[in-house]
Amino acid sequence: MINRRNFIQKWFGGTLAFITALLNPFLKVNAQSLDFIDNDYVGKTRAGKFKNFYINFWKTMRRIHPETWTLLSDGLCNNPRRFSLEELKALPEITQKSRLKCVECWSAPAEWKGFHYSSFAQLAQPLPSANGAVVYCADDYIEHLSIDTLQQERVLFVYNMNQAPLSDEHGFPLRLIVPFKYGYKNPKSIIRIEWVNDVRYGTWSKIGPYSHDGTILPGYDHPLDQNKIRRRITGGEVPY
Repeated sequence: MINRRNFIQKWFGGTLAFITALLNPFLKVNAQSLDFIDNDYVGKTRAGKFKNFYINFWKTMRRIHPETWTLLSDGLCNNPRRFSLEELKALPEITQKSRLKCVECWSAPAEWKGFHYSSFAQLAQPLPSANGAVVYCADDYIEHLSIDTLQQERVLFVYNMNQAPLSDEHGFPLRLIVPFKYGYKNPKSIIRIEWVNDVRYGTWSKIGPYSHDGTILPGYDHPLDQNKIRRRITGGEVPY
């Protein structure tokens, strides 16, 4: 038999759950819209100006301050050291237009400016025994790329996006663009490159159903700049 006290408790609990269910979609949208505006943190967001180029991070992280950032290059190399952004920007610059394609089935285009692996390798001097690089990011994300991949013509280390410096959300101050591989193989907010001679599995390849290779497969794409209208893709780099 339900007494008056139990009835009130059940009614209150049920009402609270109903209100929470109603508000939950709003709370999620509101969090994506406001959490990382005008504060010292950056994280995953898809609202506002980012609705046409989604932002994913492994973890919420503090914004990088340009005056303190350096890129550490170590491991199997002749010249282990830190590089400033000014040193990297002094390398021969390349501009290209390419599309970032996510395993979540969306893509977005941009114009990128940066430098090729060959220019950076002259500074870092990886040893002949090094066959890959482990890339460490400020949000604790880790990715491995083979030197064969890094040497491809369309692969760039970039510091500019759409004629402006990379925003914190898009990977300031340095990210990799590998147009023929899914977004998880395009690490951003890079803080360290370790030259290695073994295969390391990156963050998503370890915990998710994603291949170490990450090459874009034939299937479908929903480009954010084209109202997510589904289109067929044949694999490899998705046309701009």
